[in-house]
Amino acid sequence: MSREILKKPRFQAALFTLFYLAICFAVFSVSLRTAVILFATFTVVMVLEPWARFAQRYLKIKRSISLGIGLTVIFAGLVLLIVFLTTPVAKEASKFYNIVRDFFPSVQEAEITSFEVNANIDRFLSDEDLLEKLSAEEIESLDLVSKDLKDYYSDLLKPLPSNAGNLEKDLSLLEESLKERSDYLVIISSSNRRQPLFDEIVGIVSKYLNPEATESLSTNVMDNAMLVQSQELWKDVVEYFMPKNIDPARRRATYESVRNFLIQVQNSLMKFLPGILEKVPSFVTSTGLVLFFTIVGAIYLSYYFLSVKEFTPKFYPKRVRGTALSFLSDTYKNLERYVISVVVIALIVGVVVGIVVRSMGLKYSLLMGLWAAFTNLIPIVGVPLEFIPLFLLAVSTQNLVLVLVLLIILVIVHAAAFILFLVFMKGYNRINPVIIILMIVVAGQLLGLFGAIVAVPFAIILKMMWIHFFSPMLEEED
Repeated sequence: MSREILKKPRFQAALFTLFYLAICFAVFSVSLRTAVILFATFTVVMVLEPWARFAQRYLKIKRSISLGIGLTVIFAGLVLLIVFLTTPVAKEASKFYNIVRDFFPSVQEAEITSFEVNANIDRFLSDEDLLEKLSAEEIESLDLVSKDLKDYYSDLLKPLPSNAGNLEKDLSLLEESLKERSDYLVIISSSNRRQPLFDEIVGIVSKYLNPEATESLSTNVMDNAMLVQSQELWKDVVEYFMPKNIDPARRRATYESVRNFLIQVQNSLMKFLPGILEKVPSFVTSTGLVLFFTIVGAIYLSYYFLSVKEFTPKFYPKRVRGTALSFLSDTYKNLERYVISVVVIALIVGVVVGIVVRSMGLKYSLLMGLWAAFTNLIPIVGVPLEFIPLFLLAVSTQNLVLVLVLLIILVIVHAAAFILFLVFMKGYNRINPVIIILMIVVAGQLLGLFGAIVAVPFAIILKMMWIHFFSPMLEEED
C-alpha cells in the first residue's frame, strides 16, 4: 500500500513541493533581510503582471515598455514617500509615545529609557509658553537644542564602567573585618549612571536661546526630563462606562482590577515599544538597502518572469509535470489576486484613516495613516492592532464622544474594506478565518512580524496543495 502511494504522481509532486517550501523556510529563517527582499520582489512582480497584461491587451503597449512604466511609478513613489515622510513620521512617533504613556497608570518603579527622555525633551520644546519667549530665529534653532540635549542625556544614561581595582580592595577589607563570622551576605548597590547637572544643561541651551528662555527650559529639563509622567486617562474611560449608582466598594474594586490589568499590559508594551520607536530614524538606512536590492531583483524578475514561469515546472520529475503545472498555475493566480487585493485595500484604508484623523482635528494623521496601511497587510489580526493607537489618540483628547465617533467611522471603513476584499477575491479560493489566525500565530512565533505578513500566502500554497494533491488521492477508489 505504501509503495503504491509513493508511486502516485500527485504524492510525488506534493513531496517535491514540500521540499522546495522547506528550502524557502530555511532561507527565510537564516536571513530576515534576504527574506524581506525576496518577498518584496515577488510582491512587486505580482502587482506589475496584471498591469502588463492590461497594457498589452487594451493599450497595445509592448510588455517591456509597460513593465518599465510600472517599475518607474512604483519605485519613484516609494522613494518619494521615504524621503519626504520619514522625518515627519519619526517626529510624530516620538511625540505619540507621550500619548501612550498618558493613558496607562503611573508606575513609580518604571525605569526611564533614552526614548522616554527624548519624548520629554520634545514635549518641553513644543510648549507654547516657551515658544512665546522665542524669536523666529530662536525657534528655527530648536532642532539643534533638541539634538544637543538628547546627546547629553544619551551619554548620561550609559552605564559608567566600574572600577574593578577599587571594588576588589573594598571586598578584601570587608572580608578581613568579617572573617570571624561563619556566614554573611554582602550586597553592593550603586547608581551606575552620571547625574545631570543644571549648569551643564544651561550651557547647552544658552548657545541658542535668550537668557529668560534658557532659564525656563533648563529648569524644566532638569526637573522633569528623567521623570515618567502620566495623566492616567484610563480613569476617564472607566468612569464613562461605569454605572452611576454602583456601590462605592465595587467601584474601588473595579478601578483596582482595571489598573492592575493595564499595568500588566503596560509592562509588556514597554518592553518592546521604546526599542521599536527608537529605530524609526534608522529605518531609512535599512529600507534603502532593501529597496535597492528589491529594485534590482524586480527589474530582472519582471522582464524574465514569463521564462521563469515556463521553466518552473521543470523542477519536478517529468512524469508529474502535468499535475505540478496545474498546481503552480492555480497557486500563482490565487497568490496574485490575494496580493493585489491586500495591497490595494491597505493603501485605501491608510489614506482614508489619515484623512479621517486629520478632518477630526486630531494630530499624527501621517503616523496613523501609515500604521493603518501597514497593519492591514496582516489580515484579521491587523485590524485590532490598527485600532489600539487610534483609540489612545482619541482618548487623549478627553472627549469620549469623539472616541465613539472615531470607532464608528473605523468600523464603517473596515466593513467597506471587507466587502471590497470579497469582491476582489470572487471566484478565487479563500481561507477560513480560523486557519488564517492559526497560521499568523504560528508564523509569527517562528519568523516574527515578517512571519505574520507571509502567513496567509503560505496558507494559500498549502490549500492549493490540498486541492491538487492530497484531496484527489483521498477520493480515489481502490
